[in-house]
Amino acid sequence: MGCGRGQETTRPVVGPITESIYASGVVKAAGQYQVYPTVTGTVLALLVKEGDTVAAGTPLLRIDDRTAGAGARISAAQVQLLERNASDSGPVIVQLREAEAQVRDRYRVDSTNHARQQALWAQGIGSRNELDQRELAYSTSKAGLNRAVKALQEARDRLRTELEVARNNAAISTAGNDDRTPRSLIDGVVYDLLVEPGELATPQRPIAVVGSATELYLELDVDERDIRLVEPGQRVVLTLDSHEDTVLEATVTRVIPLMEPRSRTFRVEAHFKTPPAKLFPNITAEANIVLRTRENALTIPAAYLLPGDSVQTGDGHRVHVTTGARDLEKVEVLDGITAGTELVKP
Repeated sequence: MGCGRGQETTRPVVGPITESIYASGVVKAAGQYQVYPTVTGTVLALLVKEGDTVAAGTPLLRIDDRTAGAGARISAAQVQLLERNASDSGPVIVQLREAEAQVRDRYRVDSTNHARQQALWAQGIGSRNELDQRELAYSTSKAGLNRAVKALQEARDRLRTELEVARNNAAISTAGNDDRTPRSLIDGVVYDLLVEPGELATPQRPIAVVGSATELYLELDVDERDIRLVEPGQRVVLTLDSHEDTVLEATVTRVIPLMEPRSRTFRVEAHFKTPPAKLFPNITAEANIVLRTRENALTIPAAYLLPGDSVQTGDGHRVHVTTGARDLEKVEVLDGITAGTELVKP
């Protein structure tokens, strides 16, 4: 650079230039989610600690919900009672079956007497009145038998239906018991417990944070003006606040196609090529998403580029240039000047 005529000057330089997009974000654990209880109650005990590795289905804590517990016990008692009554040896069915047997015996006797009286009447023996009485007794016992059979069947059907309803209610109550013991949905790590024993747990407040123990990735925010340039597979160069002296690399794996209206940014996910040995969720990251790299590019300092993509040459002319890749400090020039052109800083 020179300082002739009181102005700074320079000449284009041939060298590498990398064009990238700035993004900021945080580290996330795959599957990371907040655990919410589905019942309200006092936290009786924490069954895990922060940092514990858990499998899917592992209980995290126990909540006291006495109303639901009493309901579960009532439902179980109802199921036991109805199972006994609905069985063939239950008191209700036994009583109706005995009544049906008595009526059936009576029906057999009346049926036999009626048939015998009909046979005698056909031979001219006996009176019409005797035949009518036998026939009335036969009809009455037949109707009684039909009612007894129907009553037995209806009782069986009713008790079986009530038993099925009671079992469903018991299953719902059992699910309520599970609700009082929130469990992990995934294999992972308990990253945080947000309640203490004795506190009130409610469905409106999270009680724990669980996420993957091994798969951590980057969640980056990209400005709406740059998102059109971002695609899966692009290289990401980044630093973490917890590893300030280490430059890490990642790869864009996903672009969420919905803008966050408050920040006017889009969310981009990237996975580490080689993650640090110790990595935790919510660590802040500063990143650059690499769009393209040119090894032997003709570049000028960005401060020498005038609006409208032109430069001021040392002989006082304003020359239009065609630009290519650019970073925060340099701009690639594709046409308009050469490596020997002297440029004046505006």
